[in-house]
Amino acid sequence: MDDETADDQFTPRLRYYGAGDFATYWQIHRAAEVVEGFDPAAPPDEVNGILELHNARLFVEAGFIPKDVVEDDRKALVAAAQRIRRTVAQWFAALEDDNLADMLTETDWQYHEHLLDLLAGLGVFGRCSAAAMLTALDGANVHIGDMLTSKRLVENYGIAIRERLLAEPDRAELVARHHLEGGLKNGTILPASFTPADSRAIMESYIDSAKPNPNYLKLIADAPIDSKSGVDAKLVVKARRRYDAVVKDLFKTTPGIRTGCTVAISSTQAEPVTATLNDMVIEYTVSQTWLEDTLDFPSVLNNFQFLFEFAPQHGLLTLPAFVGERRGLELAIGMNGAKEYRAGHIFTAKDHATLLQTLMYQRYLGTKDIDLEEVLRWYFEEHLLAEYGIAGFMFSPSSPTANYLERCRNLFAEMESVATQFGLLVEDGEIDHDVAAAGAELVRYRTIPSALEGKYIYATDHTEIRMILHILFSDQSHLTYINEDMRGENAVDLLRRNEVSYESLHEYQQSLVNKLIEHGVVENAGDRIRLKDSDLFHVLQSLNDYEAAAYHHLNTRCRMHVDRMVDAGWLVRRSSLLTDAEAAYFNYSLNSVDFSNGPKLRNKYQHGVQPRGDGEARHQQTYYSALRLMVALTIKINDEFWLLDAAKNRQA
Repeated sequence: MDDETADDQFTPRLRYYGAGDFATYWQIHRAAEVVEGFDPAAPPDEVNGILELHNARLFVEAGFIPKDVVEDDRKALVAAAQRIRRTVAQWFAALEDDNLADMLTETDWQYHEHLLDLLAGLGVFGRCSAAAMLTALDGANVHIGDMLTSKRLVENYGIAIRERLLAEPDRAELVARHHLEGGLKNGTILPASFTPADSRAIMESYIDSAKPNPNYLKLIADAPIDSKSGVDAKLVVKARRRYDAVVKDLFKTTPGIRTGCTVAISSTQAEPVTATLNDMVIEYTVSQTWLEDTLDFPSVLNNFQFLFEFAPQHGLLTLPAFVGERRGLELAIGMNGAKEYRAGHIFTAKDHATLLQTLMYQRYLGTKDIDLEEVLRWYFEEHLLAEYGIAGFMFSPSSPTANYLERCRNLFAEMESVATQFGLLVEDGEIDHDVAAAGAELVRYRTIPSALEGKYIYATDHTEIRMILHILFSDQSHLTYINEDMRGENAVDLLRRNEVSYESLHEYQQSLVNKLIEHGVVENAGDRIRLKDSDLFHVLQSLNDYEAAAYHHLNTRCRMHVDRMVDAGWLVRRSSLLTDAEAAYFNYSLNSVDFSNGPKLRNKYQHGVQPRGDGEARHQQTYYSALRLMVALTIKINDEFWLLDAAKNRQA
């Protein structure tokens, strides 16, 4: 038989992927054919035939039967599936040490998961020896990583599995993923005999090996210190140094792509600020005229909020990493630690831009004899009293003669002081500095209170709201592409840029649009599908872009939509100074409360363990990071007081 004829006659094996996978729906008719054609008197005698029968049975037992099958035939399929169950069990019951290798060797790779499930569920692991079983699984090309997903396999053959893990440094990748990686599709199990000392030893061996994968080196370098995983400070430092060396060597031989951003001041530009993309570099240009016309202290803070877009909408910070920013390959490749802050390319770009903008603006203000820390002092000690009648705040700027190390330590202390003072004001109605001093401890940014009831709105895990947000805003939504002439980055982009009629949608897309129509998000206007309610969309957009919406900034119609969705269990309202995403960003930047891969700036400088190798340059960068955070915190506090004052004026 020639290759062309072989390809024509090849039929892919049937596999059940589960109710949530579209591939399951495409195979329903094929599964019914396999079950209908099963002959108990002449069952398959080889492993792939048996496993295909098993998968066909899973379709029928899960209710995936073609709609055009009449009731009598449906009952016949269910009965045949029960006979298949018995046949599969009998086949596996015949496995023993002497025939394992011959019976399992030809297992198709796509059936490895089902093979392990059946070997475990039908008791084969319990009666066969480790030597025979592991040899047979090796012959079937079942990787040790797949073996670790089977609890019963690991429990039955723990000693042998431990020996295999310790035999090769590369097996440290499996150990690292088990202990450190977050969001794994299939959980893995390590033998009870595999100790934390074993974990540490094999990870250290991997770090010292000839060609460690930089992704795994970074996973270890960013891991939290934990005696259960075998990760200690020395291992983290060793992994980080090896990672830096590997990446440095990589760029010696592989040309990289120039990315980043620049910030400049233009003496001729009319617009306050412009942003242009030059290759992969974003170039921000700020109008010198604008800066010169906004040198009063209120305008300086407003420039951070609106000109540099720290919080241009409803006081919600743009600085954090948001789930909706990570798209496509960023979600599919790479790996993240279980306690890792999930940053992506967009977050990195924002981080670089806002840090450079802070540096540029501080230096520009310096040429006008304005110290940004003095602006902050004015805000807390003078402006709040004059504008809102709020007394008692204290902020002590760094000394003009202080070096950057001293400035960092002072600014981190003042940031915590301001957060503590704000919390006391909300809880007690006044700022008692003796109480603040007596209770001084690490600030928990997630728990800084708010005086506003139900300040922020968050999406719950309710299926409906999660589905609507995914359909509208995800680049993985099935409503992004109709044909080459009608496509978009997400459903919103698709519908806004194209005249998409209901009839032009694929059948599976019509069901998605029907769901959006049902909930009043879009409407069928005849010639096109369009967004229906701008107020509802505004709330949904904020939930996607900021992972929260600010209730007290919303108009009456927006609040009506929010209240309805809260009653339905789609949304929940909670109160705090910072949103969940904002608090996570502060904790990522400052400490190790939530995340293992942050710079931990506050911890390093408050405990005197800041890096010394880079000298003043490192302290200077940290100082501007601290300034950025302090300005962001000030913006959030100002937003709170503005909302409280607006509510008071409405009631007057």
